Amino acid sequence: MPNPSLRVLVAENQYLIAMEVEQILLDALDCTVTIVPLARLEQQLGDGQFDVVLFDSAPIPAVNLDRARRVRESGAAVVILSSYDDVGTEASGIQAFPVVAKPIFADDLIRAVKTATRASA
Repeated sequence: MPNPSLRVLVAENQYLIAMEVEQILLDALDCTVTIVPLARLEQQLGDGQFDVVLFDSAPIPAVNLDRARRVRESGAAVVILSSYDDVGTEASGIQAFPVVAKPIFADDLIRAVKTATRASA
């Protein structure tokens, strides 16, 4: 079910991946998508209001948990994009958030975004 007011932030250093995520979401959902490099995640959270934030995972579990906490504090749902096999099991706190493996498959991404937005509603 499309959400016409869905505001999405994609924080990803690999711009082509971010553009792929954007295109998948625009094709499947009625949403707006903002793309920023991961280094600008916090600034963008302060500058705008988002319903869901997708960010690239770090190899350090504590970094992912901190990013997820900051996103949740901003009022947005969290989806983690990951190239790492064990990001979903690395720490108990991360298991609370949908993780989409790279390379990204459209169905997995859409399901994760819908799951995240339902869980935060």
